[in-house]
Amino acid sequence: MTIDQIRQPILNEYNLFLEEYQRRTQSNVALLEQVVDYLNQIPGKQLRPLLVLLSAKACQHLSPLHIKLATAIEMIHNASLMHDDVVDESNSRRQHDSVRHRWGNQVAVLCGDYFLAQVMSLLQEVGNRLASEYLAHTVAMMSQGELMQLDAVHKKVKASSYIDIIGSKTASLLATCCQFGSLAPKGSIPTSYTKALYDFGYHYGIVFQIRDDMNDFNQDHDVALPDDVSPLQLIEEHTLLAQQAIKQLPDTPARQTMLDMLLPSAPQPVC
Repeated sequence: MTIDQIRQPILNEYNLFLEEYQRRTQSNVALLEQVVDYLNQIPGKQLRPLLVLLSAKACQHLSPLHIKLATAIEMIHNASLMHDDVVDESNSRRQHDSVRHRWGNQVAVLCGDYFLAQVMSLLQEVGNRLASEYLAHTVAMMSQGELMQLDAVHKKVKASSYIDIIGSKTASLLATCCQFGSLAPKGSIPTSYTKALYDFGYHYGIVFQIRDDMNDFNQDHDVALPDDVSPLQLIEEHTLLAQQAIKQLPDTPARQTMLDMLLPSAPQPVC
């Protein structure tokens, strides 16, 4: 499965997301424009906004609401990366210079803050109380996960602690992406869909992060893989849980695409 195949069920809406994201990141400040242009050259696979759109499509109610929520997710993700690179003193991101390495910590923090402000504006426009609650909870979880990781630097951690860290740092945001897809512009959908999508996103996030850590095993890790449980065993367990969760939704091409994203050959999110 290629990234183009993942985009196929929601290709029109994905293009609308790209337009909205471009519009939201425009600025009259030259330095901010330079940073935004640089980030747009290394966008990653943008699977987080794709998860928002696919989840809404799987619920059969994809709308302009989800275009804005996908944009908010991508902006908060990029803000967190800029801030994380300052905290971690990282010089590279996506195999390119990090913003803080190229422009300094002050620019990285302020650009991240600008993105967060745009997220707040988007949520105000959306006017969905649950969307605001979901995202506020997720940002808190991501911050806690970063603190847990800092506390565990260069320590051996058990599988339970490792899952707590990556569950907060990575999986919580992917879970919210899918949860956003369950939000309906009008009316409501079964609560079972909301839980199924959240659970899928969470377990998919765990699988992704373990795979990512395994791929980078020979590099210097802030938190090492646990040695009390096999990473492959953890991947198998969380893959099964993700499959069980998403199968509660209607059988649609979007749902099948999300199932296929669990395959080892599927493109993975780029941090």
